[in-house]
Amino acid sequence: MKNEIYEIPYRAELCYQKNKGIILPEDVPYIGMGASNIASKAFRYLGINIFSEKSAEYYNYLIKYKKPKNGVLISQSGQSAETLWCADLVDSFVAIVNDEGSQLAKHANCSKSVLLHSGTEKSITAKTYINTLLVLYLGFGFDPLHTINVLKKQMIHFEEIGTEIGDLIRSSIRWRKKCAIYILGNGPNIATANMAALVLSKVIKVPVLSMSVSHYEHGFQETAKDSLVIAINHIGPEQKRTKKLLKTVEKIGAKIFEVNNTLVESVYSPITLPLPFYFAAEYISNKFKLI
Repeated sequence: MKNEIYEIPYRAELCYQKNKGIILPEDVPYIGMGASNIASKAFRYLGINIFSEKSAEYYNYLIKYKKPKNGVLISQSGQSAETLWCADLVDSFVAIVNDEGSQLAKHANCSKSVLLHSGTEKSITAKTYINTLLVLYLGFGFDPLHTINVLKKQMIHFEEIGTEIGDLIRSSIRWRKKCAIYILGNGPNIATANMAALVLSKVIKVPVLSMSVSHYEHGFQETAKDSLVIAINHIGPEQKRTKKLLKTVEKIGAKIFEVNNTLVESVYSPITLPLPFYFAAEYISNKFKLI
């Protein structure tokens, strides 16, 4: 797993070079499952007018009311069944995939395929998630080159933070197997929190919940005692609110940890902030011999 995580900067730069100049549509659904859906969520809070949809729910509950003429379908494998269901009903779509020979990329309704160039992944969806973000940034007119350079230079820094998080999670679940673990985020980093929870739940085999800070404050805060609360708190309008929340839940009896990264602008923080959680997953899996 560690080797795959350390390959992220190389794969990110390759994806950037191969996909510079792409243009992705707005005002259309962006359809995917799991990490493919999570990646598109970040851009709603960056002012991009897209509709991030889970393939299964979109197919079962929405598509029958209004069949879309155009859309963007994201599937890192290109084989996700629910996304392929939607492909049959979207007249014309852009496919974002890691395999140009996949069913989604070769679908009759696919007008264009955008490749992630992530290579293979045997453990967690790390490289493909970062590269999906990069494709979306590029497609919406952002230039994340500086952020890719930060990835290239700061992997050890991210591993150090991830080891801290991993050790905190490990100690929490060692003594309390039913310890509640929350990952909180704000704005575009709600997606980061979602991705962190997905990866950690898969690795540690313990439910990890993710949500916005505001959502946590409306009910979930009452469960703070004996829980672990990890807040992704990059510079933004809710930074002070998040710091205040962490102090409050610590007094109630929660263990807390704050993750931030001042090495990049807030708009690009969803690219860098998943890295500590990938390393946390690697640390825990190695200690517990899980993968």
